[in-house]
Amino acid sequence: MKIRNRLSLQFSGLFAILLLGVLMAVYFVVSNHWQNTFFKQLEDRAFTVGHNYLAEDNFTKAEYDEVQRKYPRTLSQEKIRIYDINFSPTFIEEGDLKWNKAILAEVIDKKKVNFKIGDEYVVGIFYRDNSGDFIVMAKATNDKGMAALKQLRTVMLGSLIIALLITFFLSRWFAGYFLIPITRINRHVSRKDISTLYPIPTQDMSKDEIRTLSETINELFRRLQDSFDNQQAFVSHASHELKTPIASLMGNAEIALRQSRSEDEYKKVLQGVVNDATHMDQMINNLLALSQLDSSVYPLHKHAFEEFWWTMIDHLIAAQKDLNLELNINTEEELHKLFFNGNGNLLELALSNIIFNASKFSQNEPVELILETDEDNIIIIVKDQGIGIRKEDLDKLFLPFYRSSNAFGIKGTGLGLSLAHKIVLLHKGQLMIDSELGAGTTVTLKIPKVNTNHESQSLSKL
Repeated sequence: MKIRNRLSLQFSGLFAILLLGVLMAVYFVVSNHWQNTFFKQLEDRAFTVGHNYLAEDNFTKAEYDEVQRKYPRTLSQEKIRIYDINFSPTFIEEGDLKWNKAILAEVIDKKKVNFKIGDEYVVGIFYRDNSGDFIVMAKATNDKGMAALKQLRTVMLGSLIIALLITFFLSRWFAGYFLIPITRINRHVSRKDISTLYPIPTQDMSKDEIRTLSETINELFRRLQDSFDNQQAFVSHASHELKTPIASLMGNAEIALRQSRSEDEYKKVLQGVVNDATHMDQMINNLLALSQLDSSVYPLHKHAFEEFWWTMIDHLIAAQKDLNLELNINTEEELHKLFFNGNGNLLELALSNIIFNASKFSQNEPVELILETDEDNIIIIVKDQGIGIRKEDLDKLFLPFYRSSNAFGIKGTGLGLSLAHKIVLLHKGQLMIDSELGAGTTVTLKIPKVNTNHESQSLSKL
């Protein structure tokens, strides 16, 4: 069912419940009023009959004439009986209407009773006269009242049906009017593809939920467009970067196969093949790491920073024995008291990429590795004295396969910084690069510390 029809039916149903409640309350009040009014009329008739038969000597002639004038005005199907204190009928014969003595006794006890038997109204009064005490029983049907209530029910039912029809069509019109922006959004989105992800115009929209929805969809369009652009750039760069080592590998192999060569020449060719294969393997491993960071959730655990720090440095030296690394620890905090939430292997991969890049682009000049801390973060700074990076290239360094224009002469994949940046973001940290062309580069990495003060205080309380 369409939202427009569902809203109309829901609103009409709610209105029907409210209107039905109001109409029932009105009907109950009117019905109760008619019933009380008729009981009063029947009670007046009982007194009038009592006056007519019993109280002639108690009235002046003018008063008695008024009673006589009122007496013929009977109610519909009116039947009146008069009984003495001994429950014997007097003045009017009982005929086929005989009242139970228990009811007559109740009238004497309560002085006045009224009740209904089916559609008939009954009033009984205890009448005191100078000639004795009597019981007057009056019974009649409220034909006018019942006809009026029936007419009221008909009018209410007709009004309810008409009101519901009007409400349904008006609510349907209003629902359609208010859903126009959503209809426009549907049309706008249905015409989109990868090449036409233009934002929904929101300038003329009022500041409501529809505009918020449109802005959210626009943000989604922007992210999708960025994702598509990155994907296209990724595929383009990946195909280009993989072609180079493959072409070199195939060229070396073809040259070696053209004629017989010496053992040293074969070793040289095979070494080139190994170098190209190693380069491709490194690139593929980085690509896999990037794809896993995009699609997988890595659990972050509490790590002791000191153990991570020295293990990482050992691995760096073992991986590159000629690494010229200068280590400076500029913090007054004790390393064994530093902790962070993260994945040690990933963070080591990010730092090793940054440090090996620094060493490679500074022709193995000293690379300074500095450890600092502040109130909230563990700060690792990598400084080199290499070729530096152009200012206009700094904002693009985290894109996969992007390489600064002055770095094309140095072998690399263009994936290291992109991978490091994503790993740092996964650790809720920051990665900042400051560089000057020809003067070196400084990479600053901030990882949030785990505050152990609260934990130690809780343990001390225990």
